[in-house]
Amino acid sequence: MADTTLEDLGLPLIHPVTGLEKAGLKAPQDRHGQSIRAWVRSLNGIQKEGVTLSGLTGRTWRFASDEGAHLGGQDQAPNPLSYVAVGMAGSFMTELIALAKARGIALANPVLVVENFYYRDGSFPKGTMVSGALPPEVSLDCQSDASREDLQSLLLDAVAAAPVNGLVRDEKVSLFTLTHNGIQIDPDGVDRLDTNALPDPGDPIASLSPRDTDRNPPLAEKTMSEEDMAARIKSAPPPAPVLEGTKKLLHLRTYCSLNDDGTYHCLREQYAQSSSSWTFTVDDRSDSAAAIAPDSGSYFAIGLAFCFMTQIGRFAHMAKHPLTGYRVVQDLHLTRGGASSGSGKGGTGDPVETHVFMDSETDDATVQNIVRVAERTCFLHALCRDRAKVKLRRDPIGA
Repeated sequence: MADTTLEDLGLPLIHPVTGLEKAGLKAPQDRHGQSIRAWVRSLNGIQKEGVTLSGLTGRTWRFASDEGAHLGGQDQAPNPLSYVAVGMAGSFMTELIALAKARGIALANPVLVVENFYYRDGSFPKGTMVSGALPPEVSLDCQSDASREDLQSLLLDAVAAAPVNGLVRDEKVSLFTLTHNGIQIDPDGVDRLDTNALPDPGDPIASLSPRDTDRNPPLAEKTMSEEDMAARIKSAPPPAPVLEGTKKLLHLRTYCSLNDDGTYHCLREQYAQSSSSWTFTVDDRSDSAAAIAPDSGSYFAIGLAFCFMTQIGRFAHMAKHPLTGYRVVQDLHLTRGGASSGSGKGGTGDPVETHVFMDSETDDATVQNIVRVAERTCFLHALCRDRAKVKLRRDPIGA
C-alpha cells in the first residue's frame, strides 16, 4: 500500500467499519474496564490509516492521518497529535459532566479547553533527537451558580477521574515487541514487553467494509488551512512556555463543547509548529450501540499509534534505511472513568503496549535502532513517559 494515497481510497477521514472477525482482528483481553486495540498501516509518503476496536463499546472505527507541508505531507487528514488532544479533551469533558451531575452543579454552555505542549531537541536525521511533553493545562468556561472554588474543585476532580489522566500524570514507559521479516527479535534501547508478539496482522485494513460513509457533516473536517493558520499566529501569537536552549515547542489548543444530542464538538488548533485546524465529533454517550462517532479512548489510542508510525517512517527515510513494509498493533488498557462509571476512583492505565512489524533488507541492528529512535522522538509516547501532571490555567473559570 506504499503507493496508495488517502485520495485514492476516497473514504471519509473517520467512519465505522465491519468485517473484523473475517479479517482475524479482535479486541485485547480486558484488564481494568476498557481495552482498545489499534492496527495501523502506512500509505503513500507520511499518510497512514488505522482501525481501533474498543472492548468496552464493541465499536470499530477507521481513521486517516496526514501531516502538513512543513513535514512533507499533503494535509488531507488530521495529524496524530490532533487525535490525542481530542481524546484528552473528550475524556475530561465526560468526567466533568458526570461529576457535575453527581454534585448537583448546573453547568450551562460548558467549554473545556485543553492546552498541550511538546518539545523536540537534537537532530532527527542523526538519530539524536529527543521529544518531550510538558504538563497539559485545562480551563473551563461556563455559566453556573456554583462558586469559583467549587468549579475549580469540580474540574480538578474531573481530570483526576479521567482514564487518560493516569497515562499523563504517572511515568508510564511504553513496552514493545519487535518482529523483523517474520521473526521476533529483542528490541534494543526501549523497554521490552515480556511476552510473545501478537500474530502479524499483515494488511487486514483493506479487507474491512466501510459503513456510514455518507454522514453529513463529517466526523472530522478542516476549518482553516495551514497557511491561513500561520498568518493568524504571526499577527497574534498565543502565550506559551519559553523553552531553554535549542528546544523547539509544539503547542496545541482544543476547545470541547456539547452538541444538542450529547456528543462533543472539538476544535483543535495548533500554533507552534502551526498546522491546519480541524473539528471533530466525539461520542462518549452511555449507549455505545447508538454511537455516531468514536469515543474519547479510541481517539487517544489511534493518535498514539499514528505518531509512533510517523517517527518510524520519517527516520527510516532520512537515515536511508529502506523498509518494504511496516505496521503496528497497539494495546491500550485503561480503567473506566471514575465519575462516569460511578466508581469514584481516579482514572489510570497500564503502559502502552506496541507490537512492531517491519519488513526490510537491512539487518536486525538497524531495525532495532529505528524503533529506538522512533520511541525517543514520538511526542505521544513522551506524553506517557514523562511526568506531565495536568494543571489548571489561571484564566477566569465560570461566568
